[in-house]
Amino acid sequence: MQYFCRHCQGEYPPAPDLIKCRCGSSLWVKHESRFTRADLVQNDFTMWRYSTAYPLNREEITISFNETITPLTRTQIAGVPVLVKMDSLMPTGSFKARGAALVVNYLKNQGVNSIAEDSSGNGGAAYAGYAAKGGLACNIYVPEGTSPGKTVQTRVYGARCIEVNGSRNDVAIAAMNSIKTDGSYYVGHNWHPLFIEGVKSIAYEIWEQCGYQAPDNFVVPAGNGSLLAGAYLGFSELLKNGEINRMPRLFGVQTRGIQPFVQHFSGQAIKITNSGTLAEGIKIQRSSHLEEITGFVRETDGGFLSVGEDQIKAALYDMGSKGFFIEPTSATAFAGIASLIEEGRISVSDTTVGVITGHGLKATGTIQHLLEEGLPSKGGLQ
Repeated sequence: MQYFCRHCQGEYPPAPDLIKCRCGSSLWVKHESRFTRADLVQNDFTMWRYSTAYPLNREEITISFNETITPLTRTQIAGVPVLVKMDSLMPTGSFKARGAALVVNYLKNQGVNSIAEDSSGNGGAAYAGYAAKGGLACNIYVPEGTSPGKTVQTRVYGARCIEVNGSRNDVAIAAMNSIKTDGSYYVGHNWHPLFIEGVKSIAYEIWEQCGYQAPDNFVVPAGNGSLLAGAYLGFSELLKNGEINRMPRLFGVQTRGIQPFVQHFSGQAIKITNSGTLAEGIKIQRSSHLEEITGFVRETDGGFLSVGEDQIKAALYDMGSKGFFIEPTSATAFAGIASLIEEGRISVSDTTVGVITGHGLKATGTIQHLLEEGLPSKGGLQ
């Protein structure tokens, strides 16, 4: 395994404290996956069933909740069949457990006993949960004044929540500098090269659940874009190894006020017009993988789109009426699917996968406020 930069082509041997290229760009794992159907680990129904595809060997995985393969179930949006990937049922309640699992195992094997992350949401909770499982100390850096309701899961795991006065970038810098201040190794889910390698497990699961085929469309919320990047890596490896004959179209959904991927994809200048949104999990003003992920999506003939707050609310209620309790960030994916159907970009004959990225229990306060405003009339996205 090597790390490499997609911008300057620099290569590095992996090290616990290495997260960025000298040029300032993000690093990726250079790992030749030779996975085929014959490599499935029989009688293992966890994400480690696909361990041959990962840069760590199965015997190196000692910190695990036996991360079961999450359900892929059916529903309809606007009369069109949609498959729902329920990553809200990962051990820490979001898809980010996939990335945290790989990173924490790697660092534990390197003798690291303290980690640091900048996140007040799902990323922080995922790392805190795996650190607790593996006996590592965990420091989560959050903006000053962050609501305790956003960090309660992290704190229950025993992690320290350290408030930082300043911008979101200041919070990230403080976490990155933690190796100097308290000896904690930075594991930021927006930067660590191994994080996306864990996230790509979702592509392998969907491939198998779809009868060893790729879906036509893969639609997710897009903040920093790790879920898009992970899906691209996983499906492209399956394509390269002859297990699928085409890539799914990848679609990332953002909010109207914060849509850097949408703007960059269409050649516009990035401009943040409103940082207030129900979709707190994707309030990322510029991705650390902006160029790379834009290229991945373009390569699959997919795209980026934005949705309004009313669309997010409608999707949240509509999915709830179908039995899915999801956080508002996840609702952006299904609002996006509704828009793509309306535009004719998704058809009734397509196999379309939307991902529930986080459980509704993570946002009960926000959802309660919405309920107090009153449910919309029956209909929504149906």
